[in-house]
Amino acid sequence: MAQAPAQDPTFTRILVPTDFSPCSQDAVRYAVMMAKRFGASISALHVIETMSYAMTESLQWVDLYAHVRTMVEPMMEGLVRELREKNLTAVGSVIQGVASDEIIKKAKEGAADLIVMGTHGRRGMRHLLMGSVAERVVRASPCPVLTVRGE
Repeated sequence: MAQAPAQDPTFTRILVPTDFSPCSQDAVRYAVMMAKRFGASISALHVIETMSYAMTESLQWVDLYAHVRTMVEPMMEGLVRELREKNLTAVGSVIQGVASDEIIKKAKEGAADLIVMGTHGRRGMRHLLMGSVAERVVRASPCPVLTVRGE
């Protein structure tokens, strides 16, 4: 039988990975609720997946990465602005790499107490081919992970 924690959990630093999808927006709403409840700060993170944007060998990755980054950064700035308008302490970052690895790395570096992230709920062949970032994060996370299932 599992023992109850010695004290109630408290969260001061919440990490919210986002791909800006409706599913991620739902996760942000949960993170806002948790941050207000515990007086926590929010760190939003978008990872530009190296492999998912590398289409051909002839395409220069640097050029493509820079293009994607210029599209995503204003979205991150808007998200951080929205969080701050809700009187929350918030920062955002856009980085390149393998999403699950970068999320776990950011959680460790920022000493996150909680990760709140969406999961698309893929099944069957789509799950087999694409995998699940949320599943990989849950397995390796240094802190609790709250997953919010999309439609």
